[in-house]
Amino acid sequence: MVASVFLLLMVAGCCAAVGIVMFQQMNAMESDVPDVRIQTSAEGKHLYHAGGDTLYRDSVTIYNLDNDITHRTLVNGKKDWTAWKSGEYLESEQTLSDVYLVWHGPGKDTILYHYGLNRKTGVTPITDAVPD
Repeated sequence: MVASVFLLLMVAGCCAAVGIVMFQQMNAMESDVPDVRIQTSAEGKHLYHAGGDTLYRDSVTIYNLDNDITHRTLVNGKKDWTAWKSGEYLESEQTLSDVYLVWHGPGKDTILYHYGLNRKTGVTPITDAVPD
């Protein structure tokens, strides 16, 4: 009888330990997503980094009308930008009518910003993006 109770307590303790470890890993993955605020200009050609974490060109993709325009954008007039910081603007040669800013994190892509009248449930090239 005592051995059965002891075994039951061991199983419950192991389940609790596994649950705690899993929840900590889930929170750690979610905290990796950059906290950033983006604003679109009135004419629709600029995205302003209005605060938060710095975004790096190699970890984001910018889509406009389902086309990747990341390498055709300028940050504060510079074509060879590597980081987009708070207070800077991202400029496109075309009007941003339906733009998605997607961050590529470990294991999943996350839509950080979406602007446009043509809101869809997802962008064609992105199959597993999770909206915030």
